Amino acid sequence: MRISVATREAVLDAARELGYVPDLSARRLRQKQGASLAPSVVMAVLHPAASGLGTTTRVLEAAQAALAVQAPGSQLVLEEYSPGSLFEHPGLVAAARFHCAVVTGLTPQDERFLDETDLLVPLVAFQRRLERCAYVDVDNVAGGEAATRHLIDRGRRRIAALSYAFPPSRAQTARLDGYRRALAAAGLPTGPVELAPTIDAAGGARAMRAVLESCAGRDVDAVFALSDELAAGAMHALRELGRRIPDAVAIVGYDDLSYGVFLDPPLTTVRLPHAEMARAAVSWLVEAVPGRATAVLQRVHQPELVVRRSS
Repeated sequence: MRISVATREAVLDAARELGYVPDLSARRLRQKQGASLAPSVVMAVLHPAASGLGTTTRVLEAAQAALAVQAPGSQLVLEEYSPGSLFEHPGLVAAARFHCAVVTGLTPQDERFLDETDLLVPLVAFQRRLERCAYVDVDNVAGGEAATRHLIDRGRRRIAALSYAFPPSRAQTARLDGYRRALAAAGLPTGPVELAPTIDAAGGARAMRAVLESCAGRDVDAVFALSDELAAGAMHALRELGRRIPDAVAIVGYDDLSYGVFLDPPLTTVRLPHAEMARAAVSWLVEAVPGRATAVLQRVHQPELVVRRSS
């Protein structure tokens, strides 16, 4: 049925004012398979388009395991959104695609949207810290500090950092803050901070080459990469240039993605408690869907340094 934009906005405004959320199970009554096949809860993991699935894969796996225990018969779906334009996602505009969601990879623009909007569905921001919206975050300052302090404790004194240009995030800023804090505490200067064009192995390789080709990077003896994907690319570039790991250059990554232990040498990294964070998010969302959640979930978890042979 075609309706005018004005009518559509009036209906959505009324829905927001009343706290109305469409019942997806009721909608399925109109389908031939009937309500018996409808999942009790449809939970989405919202992932930024054109970015790697590394961390999102861990979130999906952890959320799936948590749902199986806390809400058997539920359905987990993966949907993309355009970074910086989360407000345009149809599942949040019309609240007709899923009952609740966990969202990863938020940009500062997306964070502002979540904090300034009364959403039609419960949502948890993953690895972000917001003012009003529910979230599960990790102490990224502590993670960056632990990674850098580990390199300092191993005798490294010229430590570069590999960051990324897009998508921008507060997690990125916090990890670099921890890196700088550890260097300052040890009385060491901040090393070169190179922005990779993309947050993947190809971007990490390009950023590592740029560091080594710069005047400031000639004597770099360690690298803190803000993601394992960047670290994997950096290791590839170092091998191409004949720099032995960790003899000439030690490397620490971030996220503890599954393939890190299979790199040569195995990658030292900062592990996020994905399972614990996902359990907290799923537990709150399962209660929030029927309106039983008594408070907004806002929880910060601690990261863990996992030492392997790359450092």
